[in-house]
Amino acid sequence: MQDAHSHIPDDLSALIEQKKFAALENEWIRRIESDPSYLPLFFAVAAAAKKKGHGTEAVGWLRLLAEELGRRKDEGARFQVLLEIARSAPADTGIRGELEAALKTRFAGHPALTAVLAKHAIGKTPDPGAAAAKSERWLRFSPGDIYYLPGRGPGRIAELNPALDVVRLEIAGTKLPLSLVSAERTLEALPEGHFLRDRLEKPDEVRALAASDPSEAVRRILASFSRPLTLAEVKEHLSGIVDEAKWTSFWTSAKKHPQLLVAGAAKSARVSWSESAGAANDEIRGGFQNAEPRKQIEIARKNGKRSRELGREFAVTLAQRARENASSDPALAWELSQTAARFVSDVPEAFPADELLAAGEPGRIIPKIKDSSARERALEAVRAAVPGWAEIFLEQFQRDEDSRVLAYLFRELEGAKERRDEITRRILRSPRMAPRAFVWLLERMQEENTPATSNLFLVLVDALRQDEFSSLRSRLKELFDPGKLAVRLVRAGSEAEAREYLTALTRAGGLEEHRRATVREALLMAYPELRAPAREYIYGTAESIETKRKEILHLKQVDLPANAEAMRTAKEHGDLRENFEYQSARQKHEYLSARIAGLSDELSRTRALDPTRIDTSEVRVGTRVTVREIESGARRTVTILGPWDSHPEASIYSYESEFAQSLLGRREAERVSLSGVDAEIESISPWTEKAPPATAGGAKKS
Repeated sequence: MQDAHSHIPDDLSALIEQKKFAALENEWIRRIESDPSYLPLFFAVAAAAKKKGHGTEAVGWLRLLAEELGRRKDEGARFQVLLEIARSAPADTGIRGELEAALKTRFAGHPALTAVLAKHAIGKTPDPGAAAAKSERWLRFSPGDIYYLPGRGPGRIAELNPALDVVRLEIAGTKLPLSLVSAERTLEALPEGHFLRDRLEKPDEVRALAASDPSEAVRRILASFSRPLTLAEVKEHLSGIVDEAKWTSFWTSAKKHPQLLVAGAAKSARVSWSESAGAANDEIRGGFQNAEPRKQIEIARKNGKRSRELGREFAVTLAQRARENASSDPALAWELSQTAARFVSDVPEAFPADELLAAGEPGRIIPKIKDSSARERALEAVRAAVPGWAEIFLEQFQRDEDSRVLAYLFRELEGAKERRDEITRRILRSPRMAPRAFVWLLERMQEENTPATSNLFLVLVDALRQDEFSSLRSRLKELFDPGKLAVRLVRAGSEAEAREYLTALTRAGGLEEHRRATVREALLMAYPELRAPAREYIYGTAESIETKRKEILHLKQVDLPANAEAMRTAKEHGDLRENFEYQSARQKHEYLSARIAGLSDELSRTRALDPTRIDTSEVRVGTRVTVREIESGARRTVTILGPWDSHPEASIYSYESEFAQSLLGRREAERVSLSGVDAEIESISPWTEKAPPATAGGAKKS
């Protein structure tokens, strides 16, 4: 806290130190008569005098100050002086009544005055100053007053309830409860003429202004706040005035005004209003000249069309910077040169395409070109002049992040369709290798209604939870809206696949319930049988399934007829109750019938594993997994198949086994505990691939 004596001039300080209080009182009165408004000085002098043992005199001087302020009708300042008296002399018998009277005078007619004074009873509390100060804080708010709540917009005070410590602010029909402290900290009073006050009181007028003159609407917002705002704040203040669908056209029109300045990018861009167009251009010039090259590109793109003169100045500087960076950073030089070319057409490019292609390997330079338009033009140059352009395009397709560039690459690769389609299939199987290309391919499939592989829905659901898609998740979720790709995908499979889809949909993390419900309903409409309890499927290789089919065929065609003949022969031996051969044949008949029925049921629930559809992004049924023990470094390769293929001696485990359960769902580089031994997953591949050779550590047998 600042020292009270810092407010005291040297002459008054000397009188206090010398204890010349008569002279000090005269000086006090003189200053009251000339200017009683600077309260910190009077409070500091009174506190210093009290410290020297003259507290009674100091209180008297403060009363003189209060009387003068009362004569001048400055009730707010007078109340502050009375609070200072209460703090200095809390036992003063008259100060309680004076404080309450001052509040009643100052806030006469306030609808909550009685409730506030009842809650904070100045006449009964041991600390009247604190009670009066709390009362004044409440009474600064009044029902009907208009305030701005950040993040929510303008609203009216609907209720003050000091008994419950609640200030209710009504915004768009909703009454938001705030504590007094929260209200003081967050609410901003909106005076007459403030844009947000007009937005609340005159919405039609403000809406008409925004429609007819977007730049004037923005100017009024900036003038109301008397400071620059972020673009996000400007948009917030126009919420309900400018429709979301029309925001882009509104802002494009507004920022054309020569006095409107925008610095930075996206929602955090700083929006301000200059006193004149010339001053705005001068400010832009200053920021441009002091910026590093990439920032200069950004400034030029945003402001180069404000005037022909400014655009040409930008072009000259950018061209010079392009020549300076040609050898050290050809990607930057290309962007600088391409940006300069936007503003002048009568001079050669500072860094033309032939120099870009001669500067190094295009496949290494192009990914470093950050601007998508410049990158596309560089690719066009490669397409026209580099014999191996297709390889460069295929690599760039997997790494590019701009939808327009991805569309260009895909279109141009029509000439290398077989390679392009192979890359596309790989991305759709393993989207992590190219997240943005994966999303772009899905959106293209949706737009063009192209056929899709049957397991693509599972890949799409899996992508929702992958970290690589954190910035793309909203686009993925849109594919689950009515009529979109996810709905079409779930209708394209078999009943067995549909059940798998339903399970995956139920477990899909982060997917809103309304989108989940849309796809679920599409599934149930296409496959009504899904509403019945799901059957428990058995997964196996084609070979093991065929073995079971041969077994049941042998049972039906060989074993069962042979046993029936044995029963017929034994039956001819007489009394069946004592006929051991007949009873034995009868029991075997029951066993064979039960075995046939059991195998028939299992085969009806069997699903063959297809090695071409195994997703190796994690351990699944049908994968071969290489793990390395952390402590010893020993490696072992195991295969996860169905119960009919289980052969632990050959490191082939059923997915139902405890060993397999500890691996399922895990990814490469994850650590697992296998039979009490810590290990790390090194690789995951389809089980039909050739197993990797054993390393020095050796493959452990189970």
